[in-house]
Amino acid sequence: MEEDELSTFRERWKQELKKNTKTSCKDKERYFGHPSNQPQYVSIAEGLLDGRSSPLLDRIEQERTRRKRAPWSEALNTDAPPKKGNKCQKLLEQFLQDLNEMNDIPFFDVELPYELALKIFHFLGRTDLGRCAQVSKSWKVLAEDEVLWHRLCLKEGYHNGASISDSPCWKSTLRDCRNTENVVKSNWKNRVGSIRHLQYELGKVLCDVSSCAGLVIAGYTSGDVRLWDTLHWDKAYLHPTHFIRDETPAPYVSHVRVNKTVATAAYENGCVDVWSTETGLEPIHQYQHLQRVHALDLSPDSPALASASGPNVRVDSPDEQSYWRSQCLVQLPKPVDGVLVVPGRRDVPLVTAWAGESVYLLDSRWNEEQEPRVLHSVYGHPVTCVDVSPSRAALGIKSCGWGMNDGGNKIQVYNLEISQCELTVGNSAGDFTCVNLRDSHPHLLVCGNKDRRYDTLANMCTSSITVTFTHTHTLVSVFCLAT
Repeated sequence: MEEDELSTFRERWKQELKKNTKTSCKDKERYFGHPSNQPQYVSIAEGLLDGRSSPLLDRIEQERTRRKRAPWSEALNTDAPPKKGNKCQKLLEQFLQDLNEMNDIPFFDVELPYELALKIFHFLGRTDLGRCAQVSKSWKVLAEDEVLWHRLCLKEGYHNGASISDSPCWKSTLRDCRNTENVVKSNWKNRVGSIRHLQYELGKVLCDVSSCAGLVIAGYTSGDVRLWDTLHWDKAYLHPTHFIRDETPAPYVSHVRVNKTVATAAYENGCVDVWSTETGLEPIHQYQHLQRVHALDLSPDSPALASASGPNVRVDSPDEQSYWRSQCLVQLPKPVDGVLVVPGRRDVPLVTAWAGESVYLLDSRWNEEQEPRVLHSVYGHPVTCVDVSPSRAALGIKSCGWGMNDGGNKIQVYNLEISQCELTVGNSAGDFTCVNLRDSHPHLLVCGNKDRRYDTLANMCTSSITVTFTHTHTLVSVFCLAT
């Protein structure tokens, strides 16, 4: 009796299991569709939902088994008995086998559209792209796309403004640029280099020199202006305007400046000539001050020129039609000690001028009815040196009388947007003769002192980080090499 009930229960249980299996198959077909019409990824998902392992793992295992059996089958088909290779040969064959498995089995194949995959790879850097190129052939094609490496090259500051067609292989171009930069930095730190002389005619006295991006310009007492391209070792004689040529004796050159596209020179008689470094040797713009030019500066990023003569400051730049025009002409209360064009591309040039105890910010939106915008002015504390970055200005302030009891001379850092002092650093007994903010690190600045000191100052503390004593003469200029 009990055995009959047990057998009856077993039969009923088997029927229920068969019924549930048929129902689940019908439900799957109703949800996923017929197996012959469904995509491959749907069948993979269905198998994973049923608890099975990925069929891709089975394919990989089958491929490995087939490749392991392939050498034995080839050995049986040959007449000669198989030769036993050494251990190195086996390791090499195993390595090649692994590479073939990676290439043949579509484990890393990219099924996304090429443009979409390229958008994803846009977020990767140099190291990640190099790793992706080692995954498979399809990933290597994506990781070595010229669009990606052209973007990385421009992002790191090399070949600004270049189009993608300017180089056949931007990956190699970026590698060469980085290697060159590392070699230059290493040679600079280790004081390794060669000296090359840019000689001119004997008997001419050098008055001023300036350089930018491989271009060197020099002015002489004879009124001659020479321009050298140190990258290609070309030299050119920049011709002055006609009335300067006809003047006897020729006025000597007082100031010269150059950037990537424009070169300029100021003469003793107040004339200022502007040349293009790309189009020709004749001046493209010329104007004249009534007195001798005391200060001259050229923007490193754009063709914006500022000059000062007596209390007058003039700013010139090209308009929308590329015609040079005077954008601003300002008369300050005192004779101007110096001018600097604030670096960075702007709609209108921004110029910093200092005279006595005051520092001014000038742009072309100023008119004669308005007073010049004062950045700094403290009676009895003259400004000894100035340098500017795209957003800040560093001023060397001389302390006189009662101010010497407050720690000595200072360096004040101003924000150009709000015209407010952000930080006061330094406590030197000697006057600050030069300061470099433009080329320094974001939170550091370097300055030179009248007592022969070279200081490195941090924006977060008031004392010097490093103090270096130089030779017996006063420092007149300091520079910082970015590392």
